[in-house]
Amino acid sequence: MNKSILFRYIRNSSLSFLVIVLIYSLISASISIETFPSKVYFLALMVLSILFFSGWIIMLPAIFRNPKELLIGIISLTVLQMLIFMTFSVAVIFYNAPTNLIVHVMLGFLALIVAQTICIKGVLKG
Repeated sequence: MNKSILFRYIRNSSLSFLVIVLIYSLISASISIETFPSKVYFLALMVLSILFFSGWIIMLPAIFRNPKELLIGIISLTVLQMLIFMTFSVAVIFYNAPTNLIVHVMLGFLALIVAQTICIKGVLKG
């Protein structure tokens, strides 16, 4: 029973992350066609990937053990991801990197939080 819920969570969260990356790639390509694969694009994707896989590190063991008691996993997931984002923002400001990078990552992070919430809600219903 837990394995089917676990695989469903992995599938749904992976698909949602791929959709977020595709939408972000399309928007970035349409905004700046001549300089599309820019440093900002790659850094934003790297930070979003770190945020996504940190979610897996926390949620997969919690779902596999007991999907009915996910409250601690959900809270620690959100806190850890917000700390990673805040650390990234401070690093961008400290190193005088382009501040539009923070906006790119923040919008992707918000979409990721919504997608994770929907996936976790699906696990709790199952």
